Amino acid sequence: MGFIDFFGNSSDEKKGLVAIGKAISTDDKVVTAEIEKCVTDTEAYFEENAERFGERGMEPEDMEEDVEEVRWIALVDILEANGYVCERDWKDELEDFVQFVGNLKGTKSRELPIDLEWFDEDGDVAEWCKVLDEKWADKGVCVAAIDIESDSYVLFPYEVGKLGELCELAEALERRIDMTAYV
Repeated sequence: MGFIDFFGNSSDEKKGLVAIGKAISTDDKVVTAEIEKCVTDTEAYFEENAERFGERGMEPEDMEEDVEEVRWIALVDILEANGYVCERDWKDELEDFVQFVGNLKGTKSRELPIDLEWFDEDGDVAEWCKVLDEKWADKGVCVAAIDIESDSYVLFPYEVGKLGELCELAEALERRIDMTAYV
């Protein structure tokens, strides 16, 4: 049973966010608990993490105006803090890209190779992700991205065969997750 079936095809935001977090973190209990805490009392979560939200330019008024956006950003921050995604600027340096993607828990647990020599240093994040998609194709893994409507990429390795379900969960929340080439 896939996560969409598990949640009864519900577009309920709270369940959807938890399901996305579970899928990306391979059901990490720490991640799940933190997401549940956020979606249960978003206002308190925002206050507890005001500094982190402030670094993203988000103020308490944003919480009042768009609680769904606050929760989406919180999901990304929770996954990043626990090593499941990395946020990279569109003009990232190749060495940093390789280091951050290479150190993701999903990259390590799947034993996905990553070699600086594979990439054109003058390329960009989208090009480098395409290289990884090709190199990891035999393992059935691609580089996926969570769209946060900015000029950065929130990257993570994910099984190609399961990506459609994850994309549908995000779409039900009027958000976007897809292969990096399509975000």
